[in-house]
Amino acid sequence: MRRAAAATGGGTRRATLLALAPVLLGVVLAALVCYPFAGGRLLLLDFVSGPHQPLLPATAFGLDGGLTAGLPLTIAFGLLDRVLGQAGSVVPAAVFFPLATTGAARIMRAAVLPARLGAGLIYAVNPFVFDRLYAGQLGVLLGYALLPFAVSALLEAAAGRHRIAQAACWVAATVMMSAHFAWILVPVTAAIALTRADRLRASLRLGGAALGAAAMSCYLLVPPLLLGAAPAGAAAQLAAYRTQGDPRVGLFVNVAGLYGFFRPGPVEPKNLFAGWPAVLAALLVVVAIGYLAVLRDAARRRDGLAVLAAGIAGYFLALGSQGPTGSLFVFAYEHVPGFVIMREPDKFAVLVAVGYAYGFGHGIAELGTWSRGKLAWAVPAALAIALPLAYTPNLLGGLGGQVRASQVPASWTAAARLAGQHTVLFLPWHEYFQAPFTGHRVIANPAADYFDGTVISSQDPGAGYGFAAQDPEHVFLDRLLGPPVDPRRLGVELAGLGVRFIALAKVTGWRDYASVRLEPGIRLVYSSPSLDLYSVRPTAAEVRDGRRVRALGPVGFRILPGRPGMLALPVPYASGWTLGGRPAVRLPDGQPGVRAPAGGGVAHYDPFAGVAASEIGSLAAILTVAGVAFLERRKRRTAVLPWRISRAEVPAEFAVSQEQ
Repeated sequence: MRRAAAATGGGTRRATLLALAPVLLGVVLAALVCYPFAGGRLLLLDFVSGPHQPLLPATAFGLDGGLTAGLPLTIAFGLLDRVLGQAGSVVPAAVFFPLATTGAARIMRAAVLPARLGAGLIYAVNPFVFDRLYAGQLGVLLGYALLPFAVSALLEAAAGRHRIAQAACWVAATVMMSAHFAWILVPVTAAIALTRADRLRASLRLGGAALGAAAMSCYLLVPPLLLGAAPAGAAAQLAAYRTQGDPRVGLFVNVAGLYGFFRPGPVEPKNLFAGWPAVLAALLVVVAIGYLAVLRDAARRRDGLAVLAAGIAGYFLALGSQGPTGSLFVFAYEHVPGFVIMREPDKFAVLVAVGYAYGFGHGIAELGTWSRGKLAWAVPAALAIALPLAYTPNLLGGLGGQVRASQVPASWTAAARLAGQHTVLFLPWHEYFQAPFTGHRVIANPAADYFDGTVISSQDPGAGYGFAAQDPEHVFLDRLLGPPVDPRRLGVELAGLGVRFIALAKVTGWRDYASVRLEPGIRLVYSSPSLDLYSVRPTAAEVRDGRRVRALGPVGFRILPGRPGMLALPVPYASGWTLGGRPAVRLPDGQPGVRAPAGGGVAHYDPFAGVAASEIGSLAAILTVAGVAFLERRKRRTAVLPWRISRAEVPAEFAVSQEQ
């Protein structure tokens, strides 16, 4: 009895170690990668933050064309900044690593510890992660970290009816990080359904999980339908964001190596070592060994086939419009509703990474069985650590020292204090620029998070990105601001838009806009080595109209009594603004104009009601499906009590011999 109890206690300790070791590995990786981000604010190419992030962005009200993708994550980022200050900007990057290592280990199920750690390490340390972290695509990375949890949950849902709601929750959580995963999970679901023995029941269960996830994603699906949202210049964007090949080894090897990002960092891992394809080949040998072992095992064969098939599908989808399946991708892009969000096909490479992690982990486990003795696991364990780190050596230390915390100049805070709640035009008129306070790394313009009032800044990412301005106001300003800037008409036009201040940051290209000071209606009110602030004198007509318009919130304006006539609302034009049941018209400067009666009235953004209903519906669905998942978990626990588990259900490394 004592021996049995001791064996049970030993099994419990091993189970705890198997569960905690991947988390600890992720924490260590987070520390080694992210320590240069401490002591400042993390500002990246597509990830910027500041002290004045709104808790509810305009997206939550349907004001950005109904494109609500990433809304939960944006709200979460804002909360982090409110609670932790600039340290909150580092949290998403740091959290990624323990999530990724734990997810990859989870999909390995009952594999031995070196195998689980190897799977976690190759999944968290690879070129895809390097490129996306440098680019600041933290939503994509967090979805990537949750993807193995979703895959594992879908595998379990296909096998048992008491896991459907759990799978729906994991899928919805993954899609909340980045809407692209709604499409990325399609080949995963298809592969799982096709590899099950009872395809019909598996398909019904997976369909139930998909419906549950769709219900929780109402906030994402409904607003674009209400507003008829569609991307601008879709064909040009497909060409601009195409997967990139390597000058030496071409496209196919590049994608197999988890490269191909259309906008890579300045020093990628492969730039450090010309022989990187040899390390990739060694990784693939271990992956192949793992899949051969899995496919020979009847208990693991179907899961292995599903993950392998999804990885192969992900590889060809990551090629996008190129390669043997390019025409099919273009057809889907042009004709399948919603598929246009996959304008950057390299995101499908996440399925290749999942396939590698699964095969690599099982390959390490198989290598450990090839020899006996105390040192049997020495070589496989060394390979599990050495190969991922050799393949992506400069991920550690802030991507090899390429990214460090930034200190935004105090002049930005001083200018924000002077501008108050007024509307600010931010120059240079570029969405991305190099800044001295980032070590001259290119980042997205962070101004909107540093000023309290409305900030008008460029939405143009630059040449070569198939860009088309998203709203009429920005189309108007693109023509007005050039460069070169025409100072003779600048002041009057900006006053008409309700702009009270111009902030000119002294970053790359700022001298192209220095001529704004020549306009008589524009006056310098603050100057520093890093930023100048100018006030804009309003016109008499603008002052008169401004007195009649009072904001009631993001989606409403009260028009006070006065002279009847056309009034401009101080927001970019969008279809849906009405006053007294009459729709607004688009003014030449890109604002909505309403014909105000003498008695005034209230102008509404009508689509907000539908957008709010979809968000409430999502919240209700989340609570309902999460409750069902909790009940499913209780049913599973009561159906299989601990003392009724058979030896066949106990993983081999936990098994206690009869002789004990």
